[in-house]
Amino acid sequence: MRLSLHQTLAIISLLALPALAPAKAQDLPGDVAAGRQLAETWCATCHQINPSGKRPAVGAPPFPDIANLSSTTALALNVFLRTSHDVMPNYQMRREDADNVVAYILSLKGK
Repeated sequence: MRLSLHQTLAIISLLALPALAPAKAQDLPGDVAAGRQLAETWCATCHQINPSGKRPAVGAPPFPDIANLSSTTALALNVFLRTSHDVMPNYQMRREDADNVVAYILSLKGK
């Protein structure tokens, strides 16, 4: 039996769907509670780090807003956190620290 191009593409699409689904927070490396502690220490001066928190006057984006951007993924956050920035302090984060902050930010999705 030979499949048409449309049938082949449909099968490939169905097989690829699980790979395209967003990862659940529990499937990611990192500890949410440890990430929140790091955010309170390093980030709260400029960012609102939780949904009910006070917004600092600096105007940096709130973590819940960052979490709810369609472009926010674990990979995007890790790259951002480990890259130098002009307007942010250049923290030298260990991979574990970055994973923890990423886990915390992603835990805010939908809040």
